[in-house]
Amino acid sequence: MTKSKTQTECSEQFESAVAAMLRGVFPKKAIKSFCVMVLQNRETVESIVVAFVLAFLFRAFEAEAFVIPTGSMAPTLYGRHKEMKCEQCGFTSALGASDEIDDATGLYMDNMRIDEAMCPNCRYLNPVRNLPVFKGDRILVNKFPYEFGDPQRWDVPVFKYPEKPTTNYIKRLVGLPGETILIKRGDVYRVEDDRSRTILRKSPEKQKELQIPVYDSNHPETALHAKGWPKRWAPVEKSEALAGDSGVAPIAGWAETTTGWQTAEDSRSFTLTADQAVSPRWLRYRHFVPRQEDWYEALEGDSAPNDPAYFADARSTAPQPQLITDFCGYNSYVGGHGTLDSNCYWISDLTLSGRIELALISDGATLTLELNDGVRAYRARIDLNSGKATLFSVLRFAGEDEQQLAEADTRMSGDGNYRFRFANVDDRLCLWIDNRLIDFGMAAEYTVDDSLIPSPQNEDLTPVGIALSNASATVSDLLIERDIYYRASQIDNDEFDRFSGGGDEEHPWPSDLRRALNDPAKWYEVYDARDREAQFTLDEDEYLMLGDNSPRSQDSRVWPNSRGAKHRHAVPRSALVGRAFYIYWPHGIPFLNDGQGYPSPLWGYHNEATQNGVQKSNYQDLRVPFYPNFGRMHRIR
Repeated sequence: MTKSKTQTECSEQFESAVAAMLRGVFPKKAIKSFCVMVLQNRETVESIVVAFVLAFLFRAFEAEAFVIPTGSMAPTLYGRHKEMKCEQCGFTSALGASDEIDDATGLYMDNMRIDEAMCPNCRYLNPVRNLPVFKGDRILVNKFPYEFGDPQRWDVPVFKYPEKPTTNYIKRLVGLPGETILIKRGDVYRVEDDRSRTILRKSPEKQKELQIPVYDSNHPETALHAKGWPKRWAPVEKSEALAGDSGVAPIAGWAETTTGWQTAEDSRSFTLTADQAVSPRWLRYRHFVPRQEDWYEALEGDSAPNDPAYFADARSTAPQPQLITDFCGYNSYVGGHGTLDSNCYWISDLTLSGRIELALISDGATLTLELNDGVRAYRARIDLNSGKATLFSVLRFAGEDEQQLAEADTRMSGDGNYRFRFANVDDRLCLWIDNRLIDFGMAAEYTVDDSLIPSPQNEDLTPVGIALSNASATVSDLLIERDIYYRASQIDNDEFDRFSGGGDEEHPWPSDLRRALNDPAKWYEVYDARDREAQFTLDEDEYLMLGDNSPRSQDSRVWPNSRGAKHRHAVPRSALVGRAFYIYWPHGIPFLNDGQGYPSPLWGYHNEATQNGVQKSNYQDLRVPFYPNFGRMHRIR
C-alpha cells in the first residue's frame, strides 16, 4: 500500500513538473497521457537518457559542431555572407556580410547594410542590398586528433582566443612550437638556427584547394569589349611595333596579331590550326583591370563601339595592364567596413588551368605553359607524341636560355581532350593532367637566389602564356588563380588591435602602390622604400595562427595583449579545442522568385535596436524554399 501510494505521488509530481514545462503548448490530456507512457516504459526512458548522455560525452570529447560567424577564413570558410552573380559577366562569388551584425548584441544595424559589391572577375559594382543573406558555414570539429597527437602545419584548428578564453576562434596553423616564423612578400618562412630561411610549402592538394580566382575566361567583360576594351587573352607575337593589330600597344614586347590563334566570337575559346603552328604560336593573358569609370563610360556613353581609344577620355590614357595583386572579392563592397581599394601587393604565385582538344599531332609537337615571376619565368613543356613533360626555369637577364629542372611522364599524348593545371606556388612547380598530379619529385622545388632583385618586371603585366607547335588545338575554360598572400602585418603596442587603430601594415602607403600597378619599376621603387618583414617567435608549447582572408583577419599577427603575454601572437597548446574537418551545412540555396526564394511570413527577420527598444526589422534572415548546397559540403583542407 505504501509502495503504491509512493508511486502515485511520484506520478503526480512528475505530471505536475512536466505540465509546468509544457503548459500552454499541449493540452492537459496529452500531457497526462505522455506522463503515463513514460512511467510505464521506464527501460525505454532510461535508454533515451543514456543515449543523450553518450551524445553529450561525444560532443565533449570527440566532435562538436560550430557556426563560422565572420569571414576571416574566407574563401576556405564563409562567415555571414551574401552570394552574388555579376550582372555583367555572370561570375558567381561570395561577399562578407558579418559587418551588418553588432558583435556585442547580435542585432542588425541598418547603417551597416551592404549596398554594392565588386565582382572579383570583371570589377563591375553590383547592387546587393536586397540579395538573400546567409549565416556562416556550419562545420564539424574533431577533438580526437589533438587528444592523442600533435597539430600539423596547415591544419585548421578551433581554439580559445587568448585575449578572451570564452570565445572560440578558427584559423590556419602555420607556426609550430619552438619555431621563429617570418612573413615576407606574401610567403611564410621558418628562420633556421643559422639565420637562413626555409619557405614553408603547403602540400599540392592543400595548395590546390586554397587558390583564389583572378580571371575566368568563361565570363568575359562583353559590354566593355563591345566598346573597344582590350581582351585579356589574345594571340601575340614578339614585335617591336608601336601597336599590335588591334591598336593595343605591345606589352613586354608581345604585340597582338591576327595570325596564329583565332578567338571565338564570345571570347571563351581559342583555336589554332596545324598549318598555322609550324613554329610555336603564343596565346597570352594581359591583366587589364577595368575601373568603375570604365564601366560607366561603356554602359552610359554613346561613342562608336569597337573604338580602341574610347576609354582614353575617361582615364586620359588608353587602358593599360596591371600587376596581379592580392585583391579579395570577399571584402570588396560598399557599406559596413568594406572597401573597394584593399589591393596593392603584387603576387606572382599563380596557377593556370584549362582544357585543350588536340588533333593532327605531327613530329615535334609540343605544348608549353608559362608563368612569369619577376626576373624569372617557369615553363612546363609537354611532348605531345610521347607525353613527357619537362620543367624549365628561364632567367630573363640571361636571355631565353632555359635551365631544365625536372621531367616526368604524363597521359597527354596523341589526339584527344585533356585538362591541364600548372602552378608556381611556394617556390614549387606543380603540374596536373586530367586532375592527376605529375610526380617530378623534389626537383620541382626551387630556391630563389638572394642576389636577384625580387622586383616585378614588365613581363608580369602579361604573366601567363600558352604556346603550341605542330598540332591543331582548341583551348577553353581558361582560369587563372592566385595563392593566398599573407600580409606582413604586426602589432607593436600592448593595447590595440588592427581594427581599433593599432598595428603596422606591410606598407604605409597603399594608395601609392595602387597608382603604380601599371608600372612595375615604379611599383617596386615605392614598395622597396618600406620593405617590411613580420617575425614571430614561439616557445615550446605555442602555435602561430593565420587567417586565410589575410587583409581582414584578426589573427596572430595583430592580436592585442591586455593579458600581458610574453608572446602576444602565440596560442598555447592548452587552448586548442580540435581540428575542423568538414563543412556539413553551408547555406541553403533558395529557388523560385528568380532564385531568391521568398521571406518566411512567420520567422526569419533580423532584430534591430531602435529608440523604442528591440524590434523586428524588414530585413529577411531566411528565404524559402531552399535546397541543400551539396557543392560546398566537403572536407576542410
